[in-house]
Amino acid sequence: MFDKLFGKKKPSITVLPHARICPSGDIVKGRPGMSIAETLVAADVEIGHSCQYQCSCTTCHVHVMEGQAYLSPMHEEERLVLSRAAGLTRWSRLACQCVYQGGGDVVIEIVE
Repeated sequence: MFDKLFGKKKPSITVLPHARICPSGDIVKGRPGMSIAETLVAADVEIGHSCQYQCSCTTCHVHVMEGQAYLSPMHEEERLVLSRAAGLTRWSRLACQCVYQGGGDVVIEIVE
């Protein structure tokens, strides 16, 4: 009923609370074709991006807790750079390299 009255809910990227970067957490509109890092910075969530989104550092390391299917697949270059990151898990991605494809919600945890 809600969808009929107000339209479909816009897909979002939920940022879980991070003590320094985003203490209360945040929910930002998903922007298909943009990386998670670019989307967060545009929404004033100051996730690290020391290499200016060039996949050469790990300052934008995130854990994708939900919605991996809505992100671009990991490429070999990202896998190589990410292998140097602290706190590496099976949910790890570089936010500058995972591009939101649309279609659903994503939940991330900033690692830093």
